[in-house]
Amino acid sequence: MEINKIDGALLKKAFKGAVNYLISKKEEVNALNVFPVPDGDTGTNMSLTIKSALKQIESLEGSFSVSEVSQAAARGALMGARGNSGVILSQLLRGLAEGLDGLETAGTQEIAIAFKKASETTYKAVMKPIEGTILTVGRETAEYAIRHYKKNDDLVKFLEDVLVEAKKSLDETPNKLQVLKEAGVVDAGGMGLVVLLEGALKVLKGEEISNQEDDEVLKKKAQKEIQFTEADESLEFGYCTEFIINTDYDDIDALREKISPLGDCLLVVGGGGTKIIKIHVHTNDPGKVLQYGCELGLLQDIKIDNMRYQHRETLFDESEVENARESEKEEAIEEKEFSFITVSMGEGMTETFKSLGVDYVVKGGQTMNPSTEDFLKGIDKVGGKVVYLIPNNSNIILSAEQARDISDREIIVIPSKSVPQGIAAILAFNEEASIEENENNMKEALSSVIDAQVTYAVRDTTINGKEIHKDDIIGIASKDIVESGTDITEVTINTVENLMNDDISIVTLFYGEDVTDEDAENLQEKLEEKYDDIDIEVIKGNQPIYYYIMSLE
Repeated sequence: MEINKIDGALLKKAFKGAVNYLISKKEEVNALNVFPVPDGDTGTNMSLTIKSALKQIESLEGSFSVSEVSQAAARGALMGARGNSGVILSQLLRGLAEGLDGLETAGTQEIAIAFKKASETTYKAVMKPIEGTILTVGRETAEYAIRHYKKNDDLVKFLEDVLVEAKKSLDETPNKLQVLKEAGVVDAGGMGLVVLLEGALKVLKGEEISNQEDDEVLKKKAQKEIQFTEADESLEFGYCTEFIINTDYDDIDALREKISPLGDCLLVVGGGGTKIIKIHVHTNDPGKVLQYGCELGLLQDIKIDNMRYQHRETLFDESEVENARESEKEEAIEEKEFSFITVSMGEGMTETFKSLGVDYVVKGGQTMNPSTEDFLKGIDKVGGKVVYLIPNNSNIILSAEQARDISDREIIVIPSKSVPQGIAAILAFNEEASIEENENNMKEALSSVIDAQVTYAVRDTTINGKEIHKDDIIGIASKDIVESGTDITEVTINTVENLMNDDISIVTLFYGEDVTDEDAENLQEKLEEKYDDIDIEVIKGNQPIYYYIMSLE
């Protein structure tokens, strides 16, 4: 059947199909990561980001236009953006929404213009655009759409041609980016974009795409679906109350202060121009909390669970609620001149950062990049007039910057790409220095430390002329595999040796959850014997994925 125009209802259906199709292909996208490490995250980040967009779309009620659907998608993706690919995807949806702004329906011309606007927005979002990535695939796809929309009024036929061009562009990414060519893969982000287009097109052609639940959703359900056979009357507050407010209201502090007397484990997330506020609270009077929400705007996703009997799936992760509970044990947030927020993925690392004066630690890292919303929640929990965000991962920097742009606080992002860099940046901070001096000093400190990681390869590949085999232990430094082998301790020692120079006086190693205390102590003894004039410090980091994360200073 020929489709000349797409309305809001059909766009919503196509969007849902695109999301489910991406989730079904998530691991295929993850497998395209250039480095063969077990933290493939492009597919995961894009699927979580786009699911956040879909959640906002599904909250729309009654009849709605393509403009309203695209605006909802942009809002959801903005808050849920994870990793570089997720942030770029959120900006793509933002541009798409701008291109469809004010339209009830859209035909081939309007879709082509929206594609072009989406591409332009993604390029503006990246400081140094790199060709051979999702940016290129989006741009070349949009350019084709602009050149050809007049040739066909049939939207399905038009999008079939556009998809063919998108796949051609994807296939060409290794010829534009040498690292892809050497690894024998196409760009993962570009693949994710093609999958989304393909999923949407399948729906428009009448195909059914079943609902998908990715591993993260299933994991959360397994954690949360806990049944209590008897009522627990010991709980002070019995009703877990959650909902979202669609509102222009922006005074998060005032709203939190208003709700706070009604319960505990309070989370108030949003504002900053996002048009939505998420509420979580344990209370004995959910009706009163809902009333406060109704005074500010329209409510959606309302969930009220009697915790004395049961605990079911919620809007907030279990870890978020636990963080809220822990925060209530602490003193009220007091205003101060500055605060630090950093990202950590292991208990030992978290304790190290806290010992250095970090005010709030966002849980995350390689296996689960925190979202823009996670950073905003952290900003909301610290009292610094100036807040320094220290992401400690190159794939998290854009999310931190997006949180900075949304927040109405003074936020400075220090683009640390590893835990050792983050530690060096904090140590470079001087309370007596100006904001500008501290920002410069902290950024300069990032280059003062040499860092590396030891993990294992998930597939065969060749990088910079080195042949790597599946399950090899590999040492990674400066986006290069500097060592490989079959023994963790041996590879770690050789990695240190590869990075050692005459200026090094301290070597610090954080050992992960898969390394025993005995093995870590054995490694320390061997390094101390090899480098008797250098301080060797081994700390239990408990991080996943990486056996060791090390710094040489």
